[in-house]
Amino acid sequence: MKLNAEQRREASSAQTHMRKLAERNAEYQRRQVAALAQLDCLRGLPELALRALAPACVLRCFSPGTVILNERAASWSLYLVLRGAVTLTLRDRSRREVLIGMYSRGDCFGEGALFGDLFRGAEVRTEMTSYLLQVPLDTVREAMLASPELEAALRQIYRRHLVASTLGRVPLFGDLSPVERGHVASLLEPRAYDRGTLLIEEHKPGTALYLIERGQCAVERDHQLLAYLNEGDFFGEISLLTGKPHNADVRALTPVELLELPRPAFVELLQRQPAVAQRIEGVMQQRLSANVERGEQLRLVGSAIEHGLLRGSHLLVRDTSKCADDCRRCVDACGKRHGTPRIQPGGVHVGGLTVTDHCRQCRLGAECVEACPEGAIQWNSSGALIIADSCTGCGACAPACPYGAITMVDLPKAPQRPLRQFWQQLTHLHTATIPLEAARPAQRPQKCDYCHGYTDLACVSACPTGALRLLPVEELFLL
Repeated sequence: MKLNAEQRREASSAQTHMRKLAERNAEYQRRQVAALAQLDCLRGLPELALRALAPACVLRCFSPGTVILNERAASWSLYLVLRGAVTLTLRDRSRREVLIGMYSRGDCFGEGALFGDLFRGAEVRTEMTSYLLQVPLDTVREAMLASPELEAALRQIYRRHLVASTLGRVPLFGDLSPVERGHVASLLEPRAYDRGTLLIEEHKPGTALYLIERGQCAVERDHQLLAYLNEGDFFGEISLLTGKPHNADVRALTPVELLELPRPAFVELLQRQPAVAQRIEGVMQQRLSANVERGEQLRLVGSAIEHGLLRGSHLLVRDTSKCADDCRRCVDACGKRHGTPRIQPGGVHVGGLTVTDHCRQCRLGAECVEACPEGAIQWNSSGALIIADSCTGCGACAPACPYGAITMVDLPKAPQRPLRQFWQQLTHLHTATIPLEAARPAQRPQKCDYCHGYTDLACVSACPTGALRLLPVEELFLL
């Protein structure tokens, strides 16, 4: 079809408009990429990686004092600081607030979820009016697949942030300034070990100081428990300070992540930080002077390890002096709220208290989480393990739990009206046998999740004497 003069002018004008629009978009993207390339956290990365991130960036403005991320809360975005400043704080093992550092232009945060299953970062709060670029993590993941350089850069940032966060939680380093902790962090070497690994062996010379970043360990001699070590504890210092071989074994009770400080770096640290040297010396003397008076406490800790009572942060305990033998109001209240009881009153006895039999809410190396093929068992913001709606009822989690804390319960069948049921049977004879809807599971796992979604614990609220309460593990076993 031949165009007349007016149609040719309109077509030419449209083409010119589209060309100019494409040029403007290209220029806008070039400016975006150039701006990203100026940020320290992305400096030196290939242009291809920056082009993948640029279209997804959303400019956000936050007023002073705004909390952008909460400690332990999941992060779904990567944040790039363009202007302003944000501070990172967390609480150490004694619940004291510790300043980790301040991020300004060129820094980024929120990358933890890209590399960690349970990244426990710091609270991020703006110190002034701040402009940040927010990038969805899904976009970042796609860009990382195409750019190994981007993945390497973000992984290095993640490791630096994670080490700083860990050091801030450790009383040994808590009083150091962020700059001083940064120097210590540069000396540490991260290592990961499986459950049951012998980390240091008795009679072998010491080669490093070990800091537990995640996980739990036991100090043993002749297969007898000497001490229990948790996240933030350290070991291996006695051999380094005395020059003698290790006087005990240290074994991983769960999968552990350690930060290792090699002997030369350890010596340098003591020379640079006399206060740290004094703290390590004090801990060493306490450990060397430990005597039989701790025998009963170690027996309790050994029993707690055997029953998995140290794998979470809190336990439901019952004061037997306040609880009548025939009272089951806590169990009945649990069953009324959840359909079937998720706790049982019997359990391990600790002094005048009894730990109820319930899910331990394992913080690391949870066997049920590892066994679930759908990733349906997840930690909520309070640290409790919950079963998400993506659960298919396969039942793999129940036998995986070494403490029998998960039970499979039958789900009620959906009621059907007789006429509808007859119609479905009739149409089934003339239709394909491939179901168009997912089959409804016949069973579902059930476990204590500390009444996730409610404002109270049903069992604690129902106790008429106040005998049942949620107690921190450290308070119960004096760790």
